[in-house]
Formats: sequence, C-alpha cells, structure tokens
Amino acid sequence: MKNEYLALKLLNSEKTIFIKMKQVFRLFHEQITYAWEQRKLGNIGSTYTGLSGKNKDDFGHGDAKFITYLNIFNNAIADPEQLESIEIDPKQNEIKYGDIFFTTSSETPEEVGMSSIWLQNQANVYLNSFCFGYRPIIDIDPYFMAFNLRSESIRKKFMFLAQGISRYNISKNKVMEMEICLPCLAEQKKIGAFFFKLDNLITLQQRKYIFQIT
Repeated sequence: MKNEYLALKLLNSEKTIFIKMKQVFRLFHEQITYAWEQRKLGNIGSTYTGLSGKNKDDFGHGDAKFITYLNIFNNAIADPEQLESIEIDPKQNEIKYGDIFFTTSSETPEEVGMSSIWLQNQANVYLNSFCFGYRPIIDIDPYFMAFNLRSESIRKKFMFLAQGISRYNISKNKVMEMEICLPCLAEQKKIGAFFFKLDNLITLQQRKYIFQIT
C-alpha cells in the first residue's frame, strides 16, 4: 500500500503520469534496465490516411464506424464507445488492433500530434480524415506505446514540429523521422501492464471522488 500511495501522489495529474513514468515504475520493479534503444518511427512502422472522398451526407448512418478526432485527442487508448456511423467502404483504410493514431492539426502547438492507440478487434472501423494512422511492423507492447507517446519528452518533440499561425499542423514525414526510446519487449510489457493497472486505479479514485461530491 505504501508504494501505491507514493505512486498515486506522483500521478495526481495526467502531466505527472508521463513525466514520472520511469521513476514511478522503479517503485515496483527494481530490476528495470536502462538500455533503451533509439528507433525512428518510420523504421518500425508505416502510415496510412484517414477517411477520404466523403461529404457531410455520408456521415451519421451506415453499418461501419469511424474514430473521431476528439476520441483520439482525449484518450491515450481510444474509446470503442466513442465511434460514429458511416457506410461500409472497401476503398477506405480499415484500422486494426495495435494501430496508433495521430492528430495532424490543432489551435495551439501544445495540442498538436496527440496520439491514441486502438485495442479492439472490430471489423469495418475507419479513421477520421483529420488524423493519420500508424501501424507498427515490429512487436511493440500497445499499452507501453500508449503512455510513451504521451510522455513529456515526446510531446515536446511534437510541439517542435508544429507549424502555423492561427492553426498549427505537423508533417507526417517529419513525425516518421522522430526517434523514440524502446526497451526490450519484455520490459515494455511490464511497464505497459503497470501503467494500465495504475491508470485504472486513478480512474476509480476519480469516480469515487465525483460520487462523494455529487
């Protein structure tokens, strides 16, 4: 319980979660190693586009679904309940388990390039047109990537790539040149499982707090 208390204290905000990622992990896993490898995103995965060739009449009906911009922006792990309807279209890129999504524009540089990962096996689900998809070609733990891509160090890299005045955009090619740190897969799984469990614990505590004040 002492370790959980210390972890919750460090993780009392989303920003702190990612800043303290490795420090908090050490509270529970003393055997963690720091031989993390630098890999360019473009060398370990490929990109694809979101919905194309659509107009407003194509949305709001149909047997297919698509992931919205806000779902990606708000969730490190995409929420399968926050999907909207569209007709099935075999010309579109269908998303798969483990795919990662990035927002391409925002009103501020701090909010550009927000990432989200898809952890469902669901047919006929597409990506909105204001984001691009990324599919790893090597074994990567999805939970680790969900937290890693929203870490402070990675967010700073996205802010550096942001270009614009009234609205900021990022280049997909530049994102693919970005380097991230990866430990071995076994260590990724430990870190990913830890933060997934801890994130659920924080969510539970937040719900209890909301219940108490309502």
